[in-house]
Amino acid sequence: FYTLYLYTQGFGQMKMGYAAAMAWILVVIVAVFTLLNFALSKYWVHYDD
Repeated sequence: FYTLYLYTQGFGQMKMGYAAAMAWILVVIVAVFTLLNFALSKYWVHYDD
């Protein structure tokens, strides 16, 4: 529900700066999870040599 709150703050309450800061926090969180996923994926995939 974070994205809905972000949208409400930006377009409903017209707090664009606050919504932009929240969006950057969301980008950082998604990037961290993505990097963790890539780093840990080498343990999930096993190729037959």
